[in-house]
Amino acid sequence: MYSEILNIKDGFASKDSKKIYSGLLSFIEKNKENIKFQKHPLGFKYFKLGKISSFEEFRLHFYINTDEKHDNELQIHDHSFDFESFVLHGSIINKKYEILRSENLVGYVYNLKFRNEKSRFILNSDNCFLNLTELDIINCGEFYELKSNEFHESIKNQDLTITLLKITKNGDKTCRIFSPKILSTLSSFERSTLPFEENIILIEKIIDLIHNKE
Repeated sequence: MYSEILNIKDGFASKDSKKIYSGLLSFIEKNKENIKFQKHPLGFKYFKLGKISSFEEFRLHFYINTDEKHDNELQIHDHSFDFESFVLHGSIINKKYEILRSENLVGYVYNLKFRNEKSRFILNSDNCFLNLTELDIINCGEFYELKSNEFHESIKNQDLTITLLKITKNGDKTCRIFSPKILSTLSSFERSTLPFEENIILIEKIIDLIHNKE
């Protein structure tokens, strides 16, 4: 395991933002050639830094050009893991929801099965609707946590927002997504690797941002 990953882990444990920034900066500068961001169907760019243990890992999320979402109506979801997130730059709006059953307001919950960089949709339940239970704004330098079964939507609150997630995998929990429509034509979410030039831009951008915080 990289010593930089351990430093980031220690920073999360002690809520020490300086240790997180320094560990991340060192990791990125040493591993530029191996960092390849992917575009996520929810609209952000992400990179997996590496595992802390057999069930924990770090992921870096860039909320930039989020108009590239696969589908604007398919943003409310839960996860197959718990996570703690640190806002490295910018600000995040996090909305939490509960799923309720109703014969009058129709929505659908789908299970997502992930394989070969694709998430396939399998109907879980119908006749559902959403109830907003919580809205939080998390600013630069702050932490927030979510459990795997919490439906939520994360929205950037500034043009460029970057978060670092510490993920704890939760057994064989299947992630789910809420849809206001029946998904008869959309069969999968696909991840794709960014072009070389865009990847370099993101790497240099986060290096500059961290240097400016020192």
